[in-house]
Amino acid sequence: MSNLLDYLAWRGDLPLSRDPFNSIDAALLSSLSYVDFSNVVPAKGKGKITMKEASKKFFELHSEKELAADKSFIAFAPSLLRALAASDRFKDAYLSNYADDSDVGRQIQFAAVEIDTSDGAAFISYRGTDDKIIGWKEDFNLSYMTVPSETEAVIYLQDVMAGRTERIRLGGHSKGGHLAIYAAAMTTHDLALRIETIYSFDGPGFGYNKAILDSDQFKYIQPKIEKFIPQTSIVGKLLTTSVKPVVVKSTELGIMQHDPLSWQLEGKAFETLAFTDKISNAFDESMTKWLDEMSFDERREFVDDLFSVFEASGCDTLSSLTKVGIKGTKAMIERMRQIKSASGEKVRTLVKMFFVNFNALGEGNSALGLVANIKNKTENK
Repeated sequence: MSNLLDYLAWRGDLPLSRDPFNSIDAALLSSLSYVDFSNVVPAKGKGKITMKEASKKFFELHSEKELAADKSFIAFAPSLLRALAASDRFKDAYLSNYADDSDVGRQIQFAAVEIDTSDGAAFISYRGTDDKIIGWKEDFNLSYMTVPSETEAVIYLQDVMAGRTERIRLGGHSKGGHLAIYAAAMTTHDLALRIETIYSFDGPGFGYNKAILDSDQFKYIQPKIEKFIPQTSIVGKLLTTSVKPVVVKSTELGIMQHDPLSWQLEGKAFETLAFTDKISNAFDESMTKWLDEMSFDERREFVDDLFSVFEASGCDTLSSLTKVGIKGTKAMIERMRQIKSASGEKVRTLVKMFFVNFNALGEGNSALGLVANIKNKTENK
């Protein structure tokens, strides 16, 4: 079995002139935007830097001890940068137009970077949802509103690509995949004509902006979209999509399959499966049914209630949430007891699904205790 880093070790000596750009290359570059390129890659219109130079500068600014302290699922990103910078395939690729706008108060988590792949095309990588709960809430907010990151994604594409002539590839993992599709669907027609391929790796679909799927421009870009999801896809099954995804085999379990480094390869292609599994399908069926029954206002209330439970734990990341202690557990249970709206039962069901999933992965004892307490102290109150 092999993964994205193994691919670079095996194929990294082949420049794109000898072995053309493929979906694995797209997954690598889509994941690259998880790297914090602050003070490394120049901002929009401020110049460029090679992958090799960017890697050297990044590791001068960040110690190995600091990077090792990151326990989130995107902790692999610096290693990915180092591997790309060591490969003949990407070491001379130019990085430019770095943008990063994250604000809890505005509920926005947006970042993007352009990569010149030296084969006549520019790749725009939109950063996806990292380990922070605020980022996951923005994914769910897509069900009832245009989120700030969507607006930023369109502006970014038009700012950096207007007045140029090269072909364009767009890509992203998680929310980044959604932003790539959204930007292509909402940009000017002139730019849409230059877009070659749009890559979405376990990216959510459309909720509030579902009408986009019926637009002429979406129908034009639809054949250019390549969407990939793991067999236990949660994020990639969220909301409506009219693009049939390719199902990829992962070595992880449950929601941790969202990690692109767990996706398996056969040569220079993903190892695929015929269908998603029962966990993914159950989540998809539940969420689709619930959202279809709700107005946009009811969806907003549901999302706010759901994430108020997670926030009550005192945790700000999913990783820390799976290891929440007794104090945080009690606070979450109490918050669920306080929810008197029609969304209360749905919130309790989804929280249980979340923790049962993590408990199946062996994520500590607190998850199992929480599930039992949810059942005994909320449903039977």
